[in-house]
Amino acid sequence: MKLSPIVKHLVLVGGGHSHLAVLRQFGMKPIPGLAVTLISREVVTPYSGSMPAFIAGDYSFDDMHIDLHPLAQFAGARLIQTEVQHIDLDLRVITFDDRPDLHFDLLSLNIGSHPKRDLIAGANEHALAVKPIDRFLENWETIKSAAVAAMQEGKDYTLSIVGGGPASVELAFSMHVAINRATGATATAEKKEEGKRTAKGTAKERLKGRLLLRIVTADSHLLNLHNARGRQFALQELTRRGIEVVLNAMVVRIDKGKVTLADQTILETDAIIYATGASLPDWPFQCGLHRSEDGFIEVKPSLQTSSHDFVFAAGDAATIQGQPRPKSGVYAVRQGKILAENLRRYATGRKLKTYFPQRQALALISMGNHEAIATRGEWFFSGKQMWRLKDFIDRRFVEKFSKLPEMPAELDIASGLLDREAEQRLRNHAMRCAGCGAKVASSVLEEVLHELPDPSGGDVLTTPGGIEDASQVQLPDGRILLQSLDFIKAFTQDPWLFGMIATNHCLSDIFAMGVQPHSALAVAGLPFAEKKYAKQQLRELMLGCSRALQENDCKLIGGHSAEAEQLQFGLSVNGFSVQKTILSKSNIKAGDVLILSKPLGSGTLLAADMRYQARHSWIDDLYNSMLISNRDASQIFVRHGANACTDITGFGLFGHLLEMLSDAELGLRLNLDAIPAFDGALSTLEQGIISSLHKDNAMSATRIENNEAFAKRAKYPLLFDPQTAGGLLAGVPEGKAHDCLQDLQAAGLIDAAIIGTVSADDGNEIRLS
Repeated sequence: MKLSPIVKHLVLVGGGHSHLAVLRQFGMKPIPGLAVTLISREVVTPYSGSMPAFIAGDYSFDDMHIDLHPLAQFAGARLIQTEVQHIDLDLRVITFDDRPDLHFDLLSLNIGSHPKRDLIAGANEHALAVKPIDRFLENWETIKSAAVAAMQEGKDYTLSIVGGGPASVELAFSMHVAINRATGATATAEKKEEGKRTAKGTAKERLKGRLLLRIVTADSHLLNLHNARGRQFALQELTRRGIEVVLNAMVVRIDKGKVTLADQTILETDAIIYATGASLPDWPFQCGLHRSEDGFIEVKPSLQTSSHDFVFAAGDAATIQGQPRPKSGVYAVRQGKILAENLRRYATGRKLKTYFPQRQALALISMGNHEAIATRGEWFFSGKQMWRLKDFIDRRFVEKFSKLPEMPAELDIASGLLDREAEQRLRNHAMRCAGCGAKVASSVLEEVLHELPDPSGGDVLTTPGGIEDASQVQLPDGRILLQSLDFIKAFTQDPWLFGMIATNHCLSDIFAMGVQPHSALAVAGLPFAEKKYAKQQLRELMLGCSRALQENDCKLIGGHSAEAEQLQFGLSVNGFSVQKTILSKSNIKAGDVLILSKPLGSGTLLAADMRYQARHSWIDDLYNSMLISNRDASQIFVRHGANACTDITGFGLFGHLLEMLSDAELGLRLNLDAIPAFDGALSTLEQGIISSLHKDNAMSATRIENNEAFAKRAKYPLLFDPQTAGGLLAGVPEGKAHDCLQDLQAAGLIDAAIIGTVSADDGNEIRLS
């Protein structure tokens, strides 16, 4: 038997280009026994090389961004979206503002760099820095809109870029193209060159304001690190397009609407972009890392920091001892391979490799018009061929980390135990889902429960095979004790997040009966790990549970733990009530309106997540919904006189509806289009991505009278999608349904919806509409 206990923990801070390579390589070839965590402020990260094409309008958002969520899933890494508060290198602990501390054995920093805005008074307040790129792009749209509006009103708009490096030149070219495209005009110089200017066209342009774009640099020429031919060509092309270049102009102050130079010249401007030399914040050095002569993290040729062997750094944030290189994405990308290899070697106690950075790299500068400037050493070329080369390189890079190979789950079955057909069925379902998608099928559960003895009678009010969400025991004082038990497998690598969501999930059975949970016992299954890491996981898991319990005024009064194949968690929950206030699942009435408090689709989204095919935005929205307790929904349903209620979990919406109707001679009209769905769920369902439990749930579709007429509808599969930490479904009297829905939405359940009605029907007819 092979066992792979977790014995070491690698933490990657930052989602830069070098760490992309680390994650992909670890996904292709995992290190048994090594846990990996990625911490990044942004999860959908921009590729800097594609930004000019994006600004010019040639690339879409997806063309220039890499989603770290599926990449982390591919690598088997935990993803934490937050900012690091402090790193204690003596204790090897990372602290945060919003979650438990994190211990590590091995650390890698790929945190990028930022322009040196502190060198110029007013730059922080009145100039837009080109990095972080995501923040720059958000504000660029505001600048672009302001420029277009001014020009269309016949006013001139001045845009100044401070800095004379490649970023400034590319921004000038691409912004010039973007703004002129948006106003319906092209650059005057380009029209002259093409010989297509007409008298009518000239008159039309005179009705519009002008874009006055300038580059301001303290250097005596542009592109200091490029050869003379490249510099000269760039200057000529900028001038040809009417872009002003102000050389030998040291900026000493930036105010709103003006740039002040060292000679006291004032340049009036409407907006200011800041794209000067790179720098780092102070926190890496406050942690004890050595600062290089140029102000970055000093690393050895192995990419280990010079101060701490267990800390690595790469990309713009690092400078190699004796081998400084320009802060360029080219070098960050190339460092990724050696960083991944040396992290692997260090973790497994092997000799590290030495990184030899190339002295010269091919530099490609986009000109915004499907042409580019190329330089390397003294070599220079320009034109459409260079644009096509840059376009190929940039698209291939993003695609490499966005279109991930599927790593099939392996089955260990002795030859001959199964026939080929049965073995293939198992292989098709080897990638089992977590959450409620991993529960036992209802058909299996029912068959087993029917064989068990009936304990009801006396003070026991319910049976094991009953349909209610919680068991009921009559107490001597007249109260009723409600008890529920739920237990799910982790669908995320983050124990703290899982602890909160799993707790909300487990409390829902009591909330579904209109009762306030009183106390809970926990049961935790922890994967086999070295003692220190096991303690870390249990601590995060229980802190997450404790936080969710406190938010729901429920006390943790005990529990049990054991080793398991993967992280698992459950709660036995107690609640107290009196009979008349309990919401029964089976008490649904004719005339009731069915109200669902949360969207559906968690099953398919979690299945897609396991296959690295779910966007971060989809999973983030899903998790945010899972973190919403059903407490408010329960209280609102009780307040509006709901007759029946249940929580939507593993058996899906339709399965739980059948439970509500099981003992009643009632019919149901379900409005398929009204059912709310999580963002992305319909997309993954359309791709055929379903949870492990979906097919068994769908066997009940024969109960739908007009099933064939709706089976091809996009929302139809949602009926059978198993939910984790799903919402509540209640039958509310028709006269109270509208106010009930308004209260749910006012409480933050904005997707709550009326999805159907219950009618008197001796045939138990269920129809879709």
